[in-house]
Amino acid sequence: MRRRTPREPRDDELTMAVGLVWGHLHAQQPEDAYLLATGCQSLWPDDPGLALLAAYAATEVDEPVDVAALRRCTAGTVDTGAAADMASFIALIERRSTASPT
Repeated sequence: MRRRTPREPRDDELTMAVGLVWGHLHAQQPEDAYLLATGCQSLWPDDPGLALLAAYAATEVDEPVDVAALRRCTAGTVDTGAAADMASFIALIERRSTASPT
C-alpha cells in the first residue's frame, strides 16, 4: 500500500479560500467575492486559480481587470488541459469586462 504524502496546511487554507470565493460568486454575492478574493490575493499572490476568480469577481462589480497580467499569471501552467481551461476562462473574463452595459 502506498503512503499518502501529507498535505501542507497552507494548501488546505488556499483550497478553502478559493471555495469561499467561488461560493460567494455562486450565491450571486459578487461584492463579497471581490473583497474576499482581493484579500486572499495578498496571501497567495501567485495562485492562478485565485487570480482568475478575483478577475471574474472584478468584472461582476465593474472593476477594471488587467487581462494581460492575468495571462502572465496563468502562463506557467504545465498541465495542457488546465491551461486550455484557464485560457477559456480568461476569454470569458475579457468578454465580460469589455461588454457594454445594457
